[in-house]
Amino acid sequence: MTIHHLDGILTALNQHQQRATYSAVAALLGQTPRLVMHGRPREQNNSWIVSKSTGRPTGYPDTEVHPQLSANETVLTTREELAAWLASRV
Repeated sequence: MTIHHLDGILTALNQHQQRATYSAVAALLGQTPRLVMHGRPREQNNSWIVSKSTGRPTGYPDTEVHPQLSANETVLTTREELAAWLASRV
């Protein structure tokens, strides 16, 4: 079983310009979606984790959202999708 860390997930999402929902990341990390990004700065490299309903990071001003955030229409919405996507990038 692969152990995932938020830093590694964010690095992969940023490198491949891929969005994933708070709930998908939280499920993979064994956390609650509300706390996944707790304590993290609102900056472009952290903006790939998004709301399922909006496809955008919650509470981020436009200046802190990565300019390529919407370039890829796909949003990984489940733990399984995210885990498979990460496994294919290693």
